[in-house]
Amino acid sequence: MSRELIEELKSLLQASDARLRKHWATKISQEKIPLSSLMSLLHGHEKTAQRFTWLIGDMLDVDREIVRDSMPIIFELRDQMPFPGMRRTVAKCLWYLRVPPEVEVDAIPQLFEWLENDDFVVSIKHYASKALYDLAIDDRIDAKKLERILKQQAQHENKAHASRIEKLRLRLLKKCL
Repeated sequence: MSRELIEELKSLLQASDARLRKHWATKISQEKIPLSSLMSLLHGHEKTAQRFTWLIGDMLDVDREIVRDSMPIIFELRDQMPFPGMRRTVAKCLWYLRVPPEVEVDAIPQLFEWLENDDFVVSIKHYASKALYDLAIDDRIDAKKLERILKQQAQHENKAHASRIEKLRLRLLKKCL
């Protein structure tokens, strides 16, 4: 069945909308299709690949375990796509999956880099900050280090981002410090 789905996704994914991607996410979950069997979509047409990253994000709402099983592959591909959507999807996956142990050693420094480095778009920083917050709450990273970085990011030129980060920083102070 995954071969038929791959062909359907190849032909329709680049023009898909959120409703159709939710449909596919549900179908993948119900039919227990391993997400890893669909990864070839990341190496096709760029718009198809980008929409596939959106589909991975939709899968998080439908069946996180299917995404969890493919997290090492997804994480490994984070820098191999020619569009920022892949990093955003990886950051979102790391947040939703609370940074699985299989990728933790490499993922934590990556999340800090995405949050601190202004070369990365705000949407990546958003998910990275939430993933790091959860890690601090779980006592898996140094909350003081995260608080210092959040304090810096609260000065970001994007006012909406700065406001969200400041709220997250204040929640971190109440919970951990």
